[in-house]
Amino acid sequence: MSSNWREKRRASAVAEIKDVARQLLVKGGPSAVSLRAISREMGMTPSALYRYFPSLDALVAGVRSDLFQELGEVTTAARDSLPGADPLPRLLAMARAFRAWGLEHRAEFGLMLGPPPPGVEGGPDQDEPDYAPACVGVSFLGEIAELDRRGALRTPPVELIEDRLAPGLREYLSGQEGLELPVIFAFLAAWARLYGIIAMEIFGHMAWAVTDSGALFETELINFAQQLSGNDYDGS
Repeated sequence: MSSNWREKRRASAVAEIKDVARQLLVKGGPSAVSLRAISREMGMTPSALYRYFPSLDALVAGVRSDLFQELGEVTTAARDSLPGADPLPRLLAMARAFRAWGLEHRAEFGLMLGPPPPGVEGGPDQDEPDYAPACVGVSFLGEIAELDRRGALRTPPVELIEDRLAPGLREYLSGQEGLELPVIFAFLAAWARLYGIIAMEIFGHMAWAVTDSGALFETELINFAQQLSGNDYDGS
């Protein structure tokens, strides 16, 4: 039996385990995801799962990483559907794709960006170089950097940003060769703003005030684009 065959068989088993975990998440929420439940669905003993994942934490981390990769592919595809377009339309297409994916996959969104499931100690390590949420955000950073290269990015005075943010962003800046602090600030502010309104909608925190959350999102998106660029961009 070749090592290549064993590796393929193991990879297939790992993928199936993560697929079952995702199905349980969608059907029953985070509390439904457990090694015992997964093993029952797969006709395995719980101890057999430890051949593939050392703990529930590791399994959830694997599922979460796959979901961020899926979301990243969706937002990147939205960006690439507008080849040659200005950065603003591409950014807005990515934001709309991000929201659409989240609304279609609410349970998965909660696992990725909400509190950890019962029995799981915490989320992904933000110090890791391949920290998945940051990897998704990098595609947004690229378009904001392109806005800056075209002289179309509006930011606060650099002195204000440096005085307040430079010490806390120095390490992150060191890994972003060629990008100035105002661009990083614009990206982080945009990411927090977009994620905030999308998460509030998906987690149901806007229903008390808004009956048409899509209209609110589109209005905020145009407002965001106008403030980012300093022009009267209408979102078309």
